[in-house]
Amino acid sequence: MSNTEVVADFISKGNSYCDDCLSEALDIKPRQQVNQICNKLVVTNVYKREIRPCMNCTKDKLITYLD
Repeated sequence: MSNTEVVADFISKGNSYCDDCLSEALDIKPRQQVNQICNKLVVTNVYKREIRPCMNCTKDKLITYLD
């Protein structure tokens, strides 16, 4: 499975994580790769990115979630 598929699958299970927590949870390095993947997913209009509390670290950060 590609990293894009791994991130999409993880988010589709109801997870709304920030890029830092996604990178750590899915072991995708560097973190910037997660940012690029999430920005591509948003273009599909299925995923959204907003500043909200991350489910993992609970900080108000830019998170990706399923619309």
